[in-house]
Amino acid sequence: MTSLGNNTDGLEIGMVVAWTLSSNPSDNYLECNGQSIDSTKYPKLYALMKNVPDYRGVFLRGLGGNSTSLGELQGDAIRNITGNFVVIGGSIAYEGVFSQNRHRYSGSEWGNWGPTPYYLTSFDASRVVPVAVENRPINKAVRYFIKAK
Repeated sequence: MTSLGNNTDGLEIGMVVAWTLSSNPSDNYLECNGQSIDSTKYPKLYALMKNVPDYRGVFLRGLGGNSTSLGELQGDAIRNITGNFVVIGGSIAYEGVFSQNRHRYSGSEWGNWGPTPYYLTSFDASRVVPVAVENRPINKAVRYFIKAK
């Protein structure tokens, strides 16, 4: 394989590495934060791309399987969460993401039921899976850098 530039560290221009330190590696690398590439300082990388990729806050995934096309951003998703509940006379059975609380009706917002009890059925995914404000696998943060010269 022909090197595109200085190959003293065994990496070709344009290769991406995960960096686990808060300090930056040598000037031969640019952080993958979407920045534009200086064509005079990094001409070989500039010939490959005009901006470095922006990998902040995203997971890199190998091509194939359920991945999207090379270089494309794939949106987040979760597996389907399901559950059932059954009302038979006064008995209610539930499972999965559903929970119930028996209440005595005391208002008129749903009609005139008098003292008839009702069941409030709730859907809560946290009953069956870990939840957060985002979808994510188990992870540790790294910084991505691209070989620039």
